Amino acid sequence: MKKIIYFISAIIGATGLYSCQKEFLEKPETTGNTTIETVFASSVEATKALANAYRTSLCQGLFDNGGTNIGNGTLSGISGEAMPGESWADIYAAYSLAGLTSERSTDNFANNFVAIRRNYIISENIDKVPDMDGTTKGYVKAEMAGLNAYRYMGMFIRYGGVPVVNKTFISSDDLAIPRATLQATLDNIIQLSDAAYAGLPDSWPDKSVGRLTKGAALAIKARALQYAARPLFNSAAPYLSLGANNNMICFGNVSQQRWTDAVTANEAVIAWGKSHATDIINSGGGANIPNPNALDDYGTATSTPNNKEVLLAYKLDNNANNVKMFKFYIPVRGSSGRGGSDINNERYLTDNAGMITNFLRIYYKADGTDQDWPKVGDAARPYADYNTRMQQMEPRFKADNYAHGIDAWNNPGNSVWSYDNINSGVNISGSGKGDAQSTKFYYKAGTRSWFEWPLFRMSEFYLNLAEAYNELGNTTKALQNLNIVHNRAGLPSITESNPSALRLLIQREWSIEFYKENRRYFDVKHWKRSDIASGVIGGQYEEFRFTFAPGKSNPAITSDILSYTNNNTLSPYWNAKMYLEPIPLSEINKRILVQNPGY
Repeated sequence: MKKIIYFISAIIGATGLYSCQKEFLEKPETTGNTTIETVFASSVEATKALANAYRTSLCQGLFDNGGTNIGNGTLSGISGEAMPGESWADIYAAYSLAGLTSERSTDNFANNFVAIRRNYIISENIDKVPDMDGTTKGYVKAEMAGLNAYRYMGMFIRYGGVPVVNKTFISSDDLAIPRATLQATLDNIIQLSDAAYAGLPDSWPDKSVGRLTKGAALAIKARALQYAARPLFNSAAPYLSLGANNNMICFGNVSQQRWTDAVTANEAVIAWGKSHATDIINSGGGANIPNPNALDDYGTATSTPNNKEVLLAYKLDNNANNVKMFKFYIPVRGSSGRGGSDINNERYLTDNAGMITNFLRIYYKADGTDQDWPKVGDAARPYADYNTRMQQMEPRFKADNYAHGIDAWNNPGNSVWSYDNINSGVNISGSGKGDAQSTKFYYKAGTRSWFEWPLFRMSEFYLNLAEAYNELGNTTKALQNLNIVHNRAGLPSITESNPSALRLLIQREWSIEFYKENRRYFDVKHWKRSDIASGVIGGQYEEFRFTFAPGKSNPAITSDILSYTNNNTLSPYWNAKMYLEPIPLSEINKRILVQNPGY
């Protein structure tokens, strides 16, 4: 299958083309302007540096691209969505059982500032390129502002207030920059986002698809303001005291204006999208009408490269054997069968990352009601009960998962995605295989092993509005925006009018809609969920186990599966300090930065 090569992947795929620029851009300039002059001597060389800036900025939080400092796993495994994978892996042993240490974070703290410095170097020197026109130079400066806003947004969500850097430094500069307040960090994100919006185009030619647009700048601003309005930061007192530095981790007051600001920002994203052919994909339903094409529309939105719902994606086009990030998501062993290696020669990385019952219960049935799954201690049910109930599940579940003994719904009729080819077994006495396993990002992918990580999808901004309007007491607008997402999923409209109950339904929608997209880990903490230690991030996890006929053990032969039960399995660690992440001890030991409380 021929891969679609976009602007970014076309350049970053040949690392040798920009290795010298990368080395220069990652270290302070101490030897004069020679290397700067080399990098910015022509538009060809400058464009290589630009592409590298995209790759190393947008990888934040993504595995094996310098974007995370947790080894061998995904955020799904520490978010209450799925089991964490292999027991020897960092994410299982170091995090699930003990929590993040001061040298572990979900974004690699130091790399944030490597990327930010690189982007400022480009912005400050792009005018030196002799064969680049002024309009293009202006775009590049706006892109660098946008990429830095994206990085600061991610740090804001993870750490609270962080050092604000607004230029490159040389060896004679004072590098002792302390953490800024939460408000100053947010102000910096807004300033950078506004600068990016002012200078970016609304769209790019086909050869440059993947670069930031005005819509992406609006999206960064909207997400930052949404997190600013949520209870973790929008509070009079922090989750744990940081003494005189409390203003680094909370605003010090509760303000409804923050929700109003979030509404304004999210409405701006949607308005821009509607004017530029970018919106939630719903090809079959209307207002308050369940979408009959929900499986295809949601699957397309999460999986198809360059679809109209995605505002910005991490466009790294490569195969699963070369980019480890993909190996944590694709369940297929090989297009030539389970022994094949052409798709994923490290398939074991997904084997023990099955969905937990705690999360399975969040999904709706296709008719919008709750499914009746067994509780721990209930009598065993026949396998036919499991099969029937799985077939009744809503389209988003079927787009994102396969069930034990059932061919994947996401690639119908494709033998590559048959249960026999993708299954990793079931729990008999152990744990990890889960109640189902993920197929997220591979709807109708066939033998394509790569995907483009959706950094912003338009459904986010409708759910942001539902959440914000509900907190402002406007139930009508909250339901209107919630049901745009809920109806697209093929489900009948939600009519709940109690704000507290509606809040939980909105959070439920977030969890389903953005399963596996690195959102739940941060959302449940910023919502300050009261059950966060009760099987959400910490607390008791549950999984199904299966029994077989005597002498049988192959789940692909469903007639051999006798029954299933729900059982307690892993019980991950939770401590209130985990609401925000630790700054690395190596940085704290420099006696400039203040550590987050509890670490």
